Amino acid sequence: MGRMQRFLFYLFPVSCLSLLGACATLTPATKGALVEVYRPNTVKESMVCSVEGKSGISYMYVGADTISGKVTPEEKQVIAQYARSVLGETRFINPVTMVAQEGEYPNLSIRVHQYLVKTKSDRGKAAKDGIFEASFSIRQAGLLECATGAPILIEKHYEMPAYKKEKLPSNAVVAQQMVKEAVQQVVRQFVPVKSKVLRPVKSGSELSGKAAAMIDAGNCLGAYEILKTAVNSPACNDADALYNAGVALECWAWNASNDQKSQYQHLKKAGDYYGRAAMLKPGDGDIQQAKGELDYELNTFFSSFVRQNDTKKTLEGLKAPKGF
Repeated sequence: MGRMQRFLFYLFPVSCLSLLGACATLTPATKGALVEVYRPNTVKESMVCSVEGKSGISYMYVGADTISGKVTPEEKQVIAQYARSVLGETRFINPVTMVAQEGEYPNLSIRVHQYLVKTKSDRGKAAKDGIFEASFSIRQAGLLECATGAPILIEKHYEMPAYKKEKLPSNAVVAQQMVKEAVQQVVRQFVPVKSKVLRPVKSGSELSGKAAAMIDAGNCLGAYEILKTAVNSPACNDADALYNAGVALECWAWNASNDQKSQYQHLKKAGDYYGRAAMLKPGDGDIQQAKGELDYELNTFFSSFVRQNDTKKTLEGLKAPKGF
């Protein structure tokens, strides 16, 4: 083997190791916690809201008393039932069946302009046509005001040979399809898209490193317990520890909390930690992304809790004094 060949032979492994080392620094973090993330739905319909930043709705009431227009009392009950089923299917907006006494929840109002299903036979064919046209509004004691700019129109047409007319969908099925499609168009823009993301952890200090290992092992609550004392101090300037505390609480909120109020409390606290960490490390992409995503969730998915408190305070302020 010549001198040049021996030189290249020894240089090749060193070069490979250098390249591998460089590539390793570009590999995305694989340690952390899986959390739920809600992002804005890019699909927008004709529902326009006058209150900015209040697009999230966690609870909504709809009943026969919020249905009006060219419908019978029985049809009001049926339409309200169909609408509630759509809310439940979103897995985001919880349908409320009891009338809100003090405006705690937004109301979905539906004013029906046309509601008709009819069957006809002509030239050996049987057809069934349906039409549903309605205007929609969502209101909550003046704190949330949304309405359709123009009525939503849903039409259906089904056709069969006359001797197979029994295979046409029933009137009830056609009516259900039309009402549900209309309500889906209205509420779709209030339902963000959910996905799971890996929230990476930081190990820039001894404390944050211990917590990172626990989070990566799935012990989010334990990680928060060892961080809690340090990160709750106003003097804490360990951005990694603050961020990891946010990851631990965000992980705990989605993996262990079963009710929205508990989730809201955990996520709000996590958001506080992310905010403090973001101020200490404004150039850290992981921290900034976590803060932005959680801010959006709190302003959409959980915003109804804030509106409920605001509504109660507003209504209490409007009550006449009982004495002098």
